[in-house]
Amino acid sequence: MSIRKCSSPSALKTELGVIRRKVSVQETGTSWHIIEQGIIQLIQCCKNGGCTFATEMVAGIRSLSKPLNTAMNSERSRLSGATIELITALSVSLSPAFESLLSIFIPTLLRLCARTNKVYTSRAKASIFAMIKHTQSTSILPYLAASIHNKSPSLRLVAAEGVLAYLNFHTSNGTRTHLIENVIQSTSEDASAAVRAVGKTIYKAYRALLADSVERFV
Repeated sequence: MSIRKCSSPSALKTELGVIRRKVSVQETGTSWHIIEQGIIQLIQCCKNGGCTFATEMVAGIRSLSKPLNTAMNSERSRLSGATIELITALSVSLSPAFESLLSIFIPTLLRLCARTNKVYTSRAKASIFAMIKHTQSTSILPYLAASIHNKSPSLRLVAAEGVLAYLNFHTSNGTRTHLIENVIQSTSEDASAAVRAVGKTIYKAYRALLADSVERFV
């Protein structure tokens, strides 16, 4: 397995070509470990300088988005876990450059948070929080706000906690204020006590950050 440092865009493209042949195979009982090897190789590539060349890395990941989403959804915990680890590593290393990939991977991660398996939920939640922290992107908020209305209590809780993390990491929210207000409204009426509790904390953070909007909102 490669541990070479990606020292140029051409080296990265070569490495991605090797990885693509592994990651793109159809998952079966005998082939899934090949996919896992490719994903682990991609994690190493990311950590060994590949994300220095953000344009090429983003283009490569975009071209692999379908098999990566499929692998994240795999019922094989090891394969799903490795893929989520990759997405987390990419969001940390690419930081703001990861924003263009948010719409590709955040829906899958949120759906994983609706599963009853806590291993999947905790991994997906950690990856979402890494995106919130490192991309510093406001475009993640609509996905979290929409998930507040999901029938899954675990997803609603992760979405509420994600909005709170968003407020903690962002000092300015611009035109997204109305989404935060909608989240506060929805969480205050949620059937889950845990979600309602997070909703109260969201309101406190909102009040501290956006004092000028509080009187109008209330």
